Amino acid sequence: MTKSELRKIYKSKRQELLPDEIQNISLLILENLKSMNIWQNSNFHIFIPIPGQNEINTFPIIDYLFQLSKNIIVPKIKDGKMLNCLIDENVEWQTGKFSIPEPKEFHLVDSKEIEVVFLPMLICDQKGNRIGYGGGFYDRFLANFKIQPTKIGLSFFAPVEGIDDIQDTDVPLDYCITGDRIVSFTD
Repeated sequence: MTKSELRKIYKSKRQELLPDEIQNISLLILENLKSMNIWQNSNFHIFIPIPGQNEINTFPIIDYLFQLSKNIIVPKIKDGKMLNCLIDENVEWQTGKFSIPEPKEFHLVDSKEIEVVFLPMLICDQKGNRIGYGGGFYDRFLANFKIQPTKIGLSFFAPVEGIDDIQDTDVPLDYCITGDRIVSFTD
């Protein structure tokens, strides 16, 4: 299937999820993340869920990162580019572009400092090719790294067999984490 077809199917499937299901799966994803060998890193980039889009609730992951005294970097869209915003525990949020919560106050971080990126997605395939909302922000963001960070997609759904229209500019994931599994694409 094409990205467009899969995007439509999985947006619909995600909208069918109930709030309790979203929260429960989000917490199971956190438990799976805790078992991974990524916590020796210091700088974690993580997306903030968009209200009304039934995305993974990343705030429990953010709380866990604060407990571990890690640097937490969140995205902010400005002039068509994604900025890396270091936040602290007292962060206050405002609605930004595309209704994405963004920090009111932050410190900019250079991309080369980021070691792990938690990516939003609708679905990925068994090779780690990810489908987001189609804006290409994360693919452009990841294309700027000389040394690639560990790329972890967070998903409600297990990977599909394949995506027909993958492009050279698509940056594959290293892992996909769902509520019931960790899928590695690095082997």
